[in-house]
Amino acid sequence: MKYDVIIIGGGLAGFTAGIRLLEAGRKCCVISGGLSLHEVPKAQFKELGGVVLAGNRVVDGEWDGDRLVSVGTSNLEGTRLKADDYILATGKFFSRGLVATMDEIMEPLFDCDVDYVPGRANWYDPDFFAPQPFESFGVRTSDGLVLRGGRRTENLYAAGEILAGNVDIVESALDVCDRII
Repeated sequence: MKYDVIIIGGGLAGFTAGIRLLEAGRKCCVISGGLSLHEVPKAQFKELGGVVLAGNRVVDGEWDGDRLVSVGTSNLEGTRLKADDYILATGKFFSRGLVATMDEIMEPLFDCDVDYVPGRANWYDPDFFAPQPFESFGVRTSDGLVLRGGRRTENLYAAGEILAGNVDIVESALDVCDRII
């Protein structure tokens, strides 16, 4: 199946980006592995003609150099989904967009570069009510495009909580759309 844009993650960032892209005439698909608490944007996305693959998750990506060519999913055995552009909007730790081991923090899907402070003791503040350092960890980007192995990808963008720093979820999604459109 071929789309203009495939959005990986069905939260606020994913559906916000999808709505903007559909309004600009792009054919979009959101792959959402879990439940979305954002039913209004999801309904609007579907009403505009967007495809939602709910209860599905991306399990791998096929790369041609720095260009993501297709993704495989858990429910479409053997069927690859292709797009011109992809948006990674999988969130941080609770949605498993980022995964922590005892020694490192990683993005598990495409092995994207992640900004974080080494040393597990630096990931949190013992004062539960203080700002927590791990909240600003996330995928590293350049001009909205994700970095892998220090190199900028050609067509994989990131939006929302997956991004490094403390970002505005909606603004980051709209910024990515402006770059794609």
